[in-house]
Amino acid sequence: MEQARSRDRYTRDLSWGDARARDLMLALAKDAAERTGFGICAIEVVRPQGLLEFVAIHGDDSAAEERLGTASRLGDMLRAFADGESHGPFVWIPGEKFTAPALQQLEGYVVVPDVPETDDPAAWHAMDMLVVRINDERGDLRALLYLDVPDDLRRPDLARLLQLADDLAMTMRSVVTVIEREEYVEHMRVIRATRRLVRSEAARHDVGHLLREARTTLLGVLSVDELEIHVFHDGAEENPDSLGLGMAPEVRRALDEAAARAWAEQRVLIIEPEAVWGDTELAAAYGDWFAVALAKADLEALVVAPVGVDDEVLGMVIFGRRTGSRRWTDGEGVAALELGHDLGRAIANAHATQRERRLLRELRQLEEARHKFLQVLTHEINNPMTVIAANAELLAMNDTADERDLQRAEAILRGTERLGGLLESLTMLSRISDPQQPPSTTRLDLVPVVTDTVGSMAAVAEQAGVTLHLAGESGWPAEAWVLGDPSEIAGAVTNLVDNAVKYSDPGGEIWLSVARSADGGVTFTCRDEGIGISQEDQAQLFTPLFRSTNHDALRRPGTGLGLGIVREIMQRHGGTVDVDSHLGVGTRVRLDFPPLPHH
Repeated sequence: MEQARSRDRYTRDLSWGDARARDLMLALAKDAAERTGFGICAIEVVRPQGLLEFVAIHGDDSAAEERLGTASRLGDMLRAFADGESHGPFVWIPGEKFTAPALQQLEGYVVVPDVPETDDPAAWHAMDMLVVRINDERGDLRALLYLDVPDDLRRPDLARLLQLADDLAMTMRSVVTVIEREEYVEHMRVIRATRRLVRSEAARHDVGHLLREARTTLLGVLSVDELEIHVFHDGAEENPDSLGLGMAPEVRRALDEAAARAWAEQRVLIIEPEAVWGDTELAAAYGDWFAVALAKADLEALVVAPVGVDDEVLGMVIFGRRTGSRRWTDGEGVAALELGHDLGRAIANAHATQRERRLLRELRQLEEARHKFLQVLTHEINNPMTVIAANAELLAMNDTADERDLQRAEAILRGTERLGGLLESLTMLSRISDPQQPPSTTRLDLVPVVTDTVGSMAAVAEQAGVTLHLAGESGWPAEAWVLGDPSEIAGAVTNLVDNAVKYSDPGGEIWLSVARSADGGVTFTCRDEGIGISQEDQAQLFTPLFRSTNHDALRRPGTGLGLGIVREIMQRHGGTVDVDSHLGVGTRVRLDFPPLPHH
């Protein structure tokens, strides 16, 4: 791609490289002139979008002052080379070989030295041009080196050109090294600054803060005059028109689409008054609009770097430099594209973090609403249930009531007993699910908790025809300390034993054990030979109010809250619940408590 720029607009401070790089290039130009016996040596670096820029001139101070920092189109120079002769890296163009169109292209660009006029065809003429093409290892053209006014004022023959090629071999390699070094330095400087930014704690959690900090940081490291970060479908940018271009919605949409195309092709866009480089659609539709807008905003050019992650474009960074500012380097162009990757990842991560925080906030609100609902529900059930139970008891004790009324009163009492069990479970669930009320923890020996539970459940088990055993694979420990709320942990153990008795058939056996693990944790296990649980039901086992799809299980009393309460208690205590069950075989439930904290 070519960029037409007038020479006058580019007379400014040297735009390429830092001071050390400029000094190195000047030293190389001086060394090349002295090594080859020429009075003047100039070096032009190939810049982005097909441009050439003078970076060093030795031997002509007036030319250096006038030409350093100016740019021209590489295509114009290559067309001029067509009038000459190629000998290895050299292009030799005798002045008389230039065509009229070539002279017109070079007008105002080529400095014509003060050389004596002569009719000698072997003498050096003022319009003679000797150029060395400097390529990198891949064969890409990176610079042009010009030699002018030989000490002997003679035109070079083939033998002389071959000798010059040998003399300049080291110089050519050095020029490429300096160019690549400077690009790398620029590239890394921007990348380091950007990555420090996107890895900061605040940037990881807040898109708005990330964009504000990115704007400040990039304005510094990229040496740009204006900068705008635009994120698609996001109102996070501080000032959506910080460049002062006054883009209408249709222009903004067209630029968004151009940025998306640039991301797909991994390139940047350059928008100048003369042309839009890198996107023909944007150039055709709004090239004239941008020319007027840039002039009004006193901007010489815009560089648009797309921002994205993987295959998704998220937005763009628009850099603006005012008239008289230095031009973009190759390293800056590469860095701007890399910046789009880093910034895209940071924006995606910040969005993900914000979504996680929003979900956590919603979950907390939902948990608080659930807790409030349980509180209200238990309160509203308790009062009328108490009234119903009291009246049913009175009816059952009425000696004048007939048998039918007594049966009805007893049915009401059984119903209130089931409601009482549900109310008790709901009350516990309400208490343990309150996010504002953590458990009151203390050191607690699990062994007596389990033995007390066996004692309290013995009558229930005997009535069901079930035998309870205290057993352990490695023996019953003397003590097993955990950290927790005594009433909650006792409730969890009791729930499991009650479930095991309830879902065991007469003649069944239940084994309870307590064991200490190597890391200091404690495990309680309840194993039965009951009806078991199907694999399908196990997936919803801890869902509140879930009842088994097994018809045998449904015939037995239950609220569907027991295991949900157990899991809630274990989560509050940093422990876990593990269920292993097979339909018709039995169920094993294990409570794993974490080790006591070290003090």
